[in-house]
Amino acid sequence: MSESKANPRDNILDAAQRVAGKEGAGNLTLDKVACECGMSKGGLLYNFPNKDALLAGMLDRLLEQHKSMMDSEEKSLAGEPNACLKAMLGANACHEVADPGVYLSLLAASAHKPELMAPVKETLAEYYQRLQNESSDPDMATILWLAAEGLIFHAILGLAPYSQSEKNRLFQKLMQISEEAL
Repeated sequence: MSESKANPRDNILDAAQRVAGKEGAGNLTLDKVACECGMSKGGLLYNFPNKDALLAGMLDRLLEQHKSMMDSEEKSLAGEPNACLKAMLGANACHEVADPGVYLSLLAASAHKPELMAPVKETLAEYYQRLQNESSDPDMATILWLAAEGLIFHAILGLAPYSQSEKNRLFQKLMQISEEAL
């Protein structure tokens, strides 16, 4: 069975990401997503009963992708001091913002429906608590994590005044500081 027939939810989410990336947050509609994925609107509504459910699905998938990168990084660091922080830095360093429109769509949607961000808030609270529990200097660990997150948000918002190679160098510096300071 082909991938497209095996997982219609993923096909819908892929289509929603393409629409959001091409047309922006305000232009993401269920009709456009259904057309983009070649599905009837009824088929889309079966999987996502409304636009909020679709946005939540997009956000959940992005969050799961990030958690997967983080888990992979953390497994490779098992037993090392500050493994959680290093995994966060590594996952963010590897993170490519291929389509900022998707992130911007979700940020815009969350301004109108803040509850969509609840899973993100929970994940960030979990990461923060892990940093507090694991690090010999929780404040420094938090500062390094926030610096990494800032680099990613610059990319998402299209505000980064530095090149990709400079961004990579900055992430290497954050890793170096985490080794030396913690």
